[in-house]
Amino acid sequence: MNIETKIIKTHSFNFNPTDNGGESLVLTTEFIANGDPITNNGGVFINQELTLNSYCNACSMILTGATLTPENLRKLANELEQSRNSII
Repeated sequence: MNIETKIIKTHSFNFNPTDNGGESLVLTTEFIANGDPITNNGGVFINQELTLNSYCNACSMILTGATLTPENLRKLANELEQSRNSII
């Protein structure tokens, strides 16, 4: 049985856009239709790749099943802000 996946959107985010391109940390997210109707809560899964570029070298981590979602990124941002504020 051949299951064909369809990438319906790709998004890239550069964590350090002001640095030169030879030194970058980029999160690329692929939104993939799973064959079910697409709704707010289903029909799509995501695969992500976190890539650290250092001139002629790169290191990538493929994130499947433990992806960076808007919800956990907001939680991380809140926790980092609380930790930083507790120092003052």
